[in-house]
Amino acid sequence: MDTSKIEEFKKKLLEGWESLLQKSNEDEIAGLGRERIIVFIVAFILALALWLMVNLSRDYTLNIELPIELGAVPDEKALVQDLPSNATVSVTGEGWKLINLYNNPPTIDINISNTEINLFDQVQQQMSAMLNISIQRVQPQNLRVQLGDRVSKKVPVRSAVNVNFSEQYGFLDPPTISPDSITIDGAATLLEDIEEWSTDSVQMNNVSTDISRTVPLEPASELIRLSESEVRFEAEVAEYTEGEMQANITTRNLPPGRMVSYSPLAIRIKYDVPIQEYADVQDENPFNVHVSYQQILEDSTGFVTPQIEEKNKRYHIKLRSFQPRRVAYFIVLDN
Repeated sequence: MDTSKIEEFKKKLLEGWESLLQKSNEDEIAGLGRERIIVFIVAFILALALWLMVNLSRDYTLNIELPIELGAVPDEKALVQDLPSNATVSVTGEGWKLINLYNNPPTIDINISNTEINLFDQVQQQMSAMLNISIQRVQPQNLRVQLGDRVSKKVPVRSAVNVNFSEQYGFLDPPTISPDSITIDGAATLLEDIEEWSTDSVQMNNVSTDISRTVPLEPASELIRLSESEVRFEAEVAEYTEGEMQANITTRNLPPGRMVSYSPLAIRIKYDVPIQEYADVQDENPFNVHVSYQQILEDSTGFVTPQIEEKNKRYHIKLRSFQPRRVAYFIVLDN
């Protein structure tokens, strides 16, 4: 056997053995490191728990923000101004209890029987059920509230819904809101200038079908109550097409012995009409065009603007434009 090959084999065998021993040592060291880390973590947690048990059993003083809500108010009275949103309360007690109080602060309901409120007493009464917690200070300690006579008022609902239609679509009739009015309740001085109540601003885009949906009303302050929180917005939507016609100009309230001639004699009108009504509208002249004789008497330019009115209200016609906008006139005396 070739000795050089034997030596080469022995060399590789020794290198493999040394590599195996080195890897085993590294794994052992890593294992020891992990065990030490685990022991350290457990010891730290136990120490921290012991420290918390000892220290949180002591008494501390803590300032806490407690939210304020309106409680009972005499039936015939209502607030004119908002209450503060919260009160700063200084409390003393065991650390454990204070942590729970800090994480879950109770709401203080302010009961109003007169215009002077001792906030300290109301906070103390409502937190008396919390054992081993004492109230040191409440800021503000006293509240002065303004009360007014409570009234109710019925006002119409105004739509703040903005509808953008797909091309050639539009309302068939004006949208309806149900209910169309609501009752508001509060202090008389707050309601006297309110003549209507608006819905929230709602945007609807690319509309091509009938609409039927609820719309929230504009939120009221805590001082005003609404009989409804939302209304129903409904509307029929139709596809429109363009129509065009020519109409002669007539004169209204023309006195005897007078005749008026116009130049031009007729105007051209463009309008939109639902597709399903187009054929019926085309069969008849849907518009009257006239000028009042009073317009002519009051004019000094020689030109007047014709008035256009729809003949038949059963159609859903929308006037787009008419030309010319002003026409010349000539008064002719009838001999």
